[in-house]
Amino acid sequence: MDHLEDSSPMSAPSARDDASRPGGRMAADEDGGSPLGILEAVFLNMGDGVSVVDRHGRFILLNPMAQQIFGAMPPQDIPVEQWSEFFGLYLPDTVTPYPVKQLPLSRALEHGEAVDQAEVYVRNARHPQGIWLLVGSRRLTDPAGDAYGAVSVFRDITAIKQTEAALREEEEKYRSLYKNTPAMMHSIDSEGRLISVSEFWLRTLGYSREEVLGRRSVDFFTPESRRYAREHVLPAFFKTGVCKDVPYQILKKNGEVLDILLSAISERDVSGKVVRSLAVLTDVTERKRVEDALVESEKRMRAILDNANSVFFIIDRQERYIFVNREWERLFHKPLQEVVGKSTTEVLPPELAEGFHRSSQAVFDTGEAIHREQRLPLADGIYTHLTQKFPLIDSSGTMYALCGISTDVTELKQMELGQRFLAEASQSLVTSLDSETTLQRAAELSVPTLGALCVVSVLEKETRLRPVAVASIAPDGGRAVREFLGAHPPLPGARDGPYSVLATLRSAASPEASALLDPDGLKDARWRSVRAFGARASLHVPLRARGPLLGVLSVVSAQVGRPYGPLEISLAEELGQRAAFAIENAQLYRKAQESIRARDEFLSIASHELKTPVTSMKLRVQQLGRTLAKQDSGQVPAEKVAAMLDVFSDQLRRLSHLVDHLLDVSRVNESRVDLRREDVDLAAVARDVTGHLRGQMTRAGCAFELLAPTPVPGRWDRLRVEQVMINLLTNAMKYGAGAPIRMEVTRADGGARIRVQDQGVGIPLAAQARIFDRFERAASRNYGGLGLGLFITRRLVEAHGGTIRVESRPGHGAIFTVELPPEPRPE
Repeated sequence: MDHLEDSSPMSAPSARDDASRPGGRMAADEDGGSPLGILEAVFLNMGDGVSVVDRHGRFILLNPMAQQIFGAMPPQDIPVEQWSEFFGLYLPDTVTPYPVKQLPLSRALEHGEAVDQAEVYVRNARHPQGIWLLVGSRRLTDPAGDAYGAVSVFRDITAIKQTEAALREEEEKYRSLYKNTPAMMHSIDSEGRLISVSEFWLRTLGYSREEVLGRRSVDFFTPESRRYAREHVLPAFFKTGVCKDVPYQILKKNGEVLDILLSAISERDVSGKVVRSLAVLTDVTERKRVEDALVESEKRMRAILDNANSVFFIIDRQERYIFVNREWERLFHKPLQEVVGKSTTEVLPPELAEGFHRSSQAVFDTGEAIHREQRLPLADGIYTHLTQKFPLIDSSGTMYALCGISTDVTELKQMELGQRFLAEASQSLVTSLDSETTLQRAAELSVPTLGALCVVSVLEKETRLRPVAVASIAPDGGRAVREFLGAHPPLPGARDGPYSVLATLRSAASPEASALLDPDGLKDARWRSVRAFGARASLHVPLRARGPLLGVLSVVSAQVGRPYGPLEISLAEELGQRAAFAIENAQLYRKAQESIRARDEFLSIASHELKTPVTSMKLRVQQLGRTLAKQDSGQVPAEKVAAMLDVFSDQLRRLSHLVDHLLDVSRVNESRVDLRREDVDLAAVARDVTGHLRGQMTRAGCAFELLAPTPVPGRWDRLRVEQVMINLLTNAMKYGAGAPIRMEVTRADGGARIRVQDQGVGIPLAAQARIFDRFERAASRNYGGLGLGLFITRRLVEAHGGTIRVESRPGHGAIFTVELPPEPRPE
């Protein structure tokens, strides 16, 4: 406060009288809200002490804080000269009484001096241990500028002074520690210049303090370390204010090089700028030499272990990795730097970590080595390893770590399992001669060895695959997949699916099963149980042995995201081939059985057919003998001989026909039909053939009609075409005796068409597909014949590049249609 008004209560005697009352209260108006009342409230509640004296040096006010420090109001007649003694005021040395003339209140009162931040030590009866005050004083003047007193404001700074003293003590300790610590320490300023160094720094490097202070710290580094510090470390340090264990090389005065690790922290000003730093330099020369030797030794050992085919690893007692070799890194796809110091539970998948922990703990508990076989389910497949774990013992006999050596025997194990699997498969696949039963068995064998789902599809009509066998690990999965494939068969043309095998005859693997299980179909909620297979890897292998492709075996992986490997593909292909062999063997067996049945039937038919003309001729011979015996002259009438010769001629022709058929069927069955093509008019050939057969038709009671209005030219084998017409007409006469026969020979699509129609017994629909096979007949055996005519006819027509078909209903006759191209088709 610079001045108080003359009307102020403090300038009037009444005010001094009020101030001298107990409690040191100032006079105030009755209204507590007056300016004077507010001022009094402030003085009474201030945290600082306040004292006021008049122009004569008499105390007229001590606020409560001042009274706590000095006691009650002093007598008004106490002279100024006794203030120091009365209040216990001392200079900052704490022993010299404060000279009265130098007291802040005296200086303000006598000389009008404004005193700030003056330290006064107080020791009195109230404060025998002494306290420190920070004092400020001002003269009080009225509006005219005349002095009428002075005021002092003081604050207790004892706690601050004690803290400063402690800091000074600590700083002194630090300085002593800094100078005498057996460590290299130095400080640099914001320009990188040395501003202090420890005694140990100087002794170690051989310099005096005068030689180093003021020089840049990097001046004592080797050129390489100096460049590294300037370009990398110092720029970062002045930004972050900290660096730790930075490797440098520093030069001693004698030129010797020391390896050090430097760590530093910085001190910043209020703007955040680094003003100085403290660095600790650790001499690691000997340690580095040892470490270099150890590193070199470790390099040699790592080179040996990294080139080993087995997995090597070392873990400590807490199962933290100390070392892994390159084969371990390759197996788990993690580098050494990433796993060192981490526990097995942090590095290995949970399903592996638990088993690994149990076996490792067994070694740590017993101190004995263990050997065991382990299956490792990893991202790229399941591996089988033979693992040996044994303890590592230090020089004191204490087990400090564990070493593991693990050899991959996956391929050997898979080969062993594969051979066992294929051996069991071979035994199972020959238990049935039914193709679909064999395929279902192959599908069941594939699960779960090759996957969670197997579908076997057979080839139909050369371009279509039909799923016939399904097996799944799910209890009801096979039925659901079978129903799904019935509603959504595999997509033709899809890449890496069963149809790609059909196109390339090679196995196809895919990361998903979309080519087998239609993704659009799987969207239906009813196929929820099948949907799980859609996102898994699939493998499709051909079913092929000695002959053409029979079908495709498809398997879907049991694990999501795991593709099929070479060994699994090879195993599936081998299973597919063995299944194909089993099917082909079953088919060959059935064909053999059918051939035996056909042979027996043929022998039965042939013996009957051959025996009939022979028996007829035998009877005629016997009849001729009896006739001759009755004739005394030994002569037989010519008409009887002629009739017998006609019978002989018919039966010999029949025998010749049977023999010709047998020779023809032998040739055509072995694909040895030799055609002698020439320019032929098929209409003329038809007229010649029907001319030769009119007598037989008359005897069979068949009215015959030939429709060949125009020439039908082409290049065919005339004799073979005649044989086709004869066989068809003979067949019509046999099964349509007594009924009309009609034959048409016309042009069609640039070639020729032959149609033979009878009104005979007709052919059942079920028999129409097989009447062109060997030893098959359209009707019962009562009609005779070897059942070879239509078989030979079909082979002769096909040899010309043509086709033959039949249209018939029982009781309504049959129509045989032959289509012949005009020219041979290019090979």
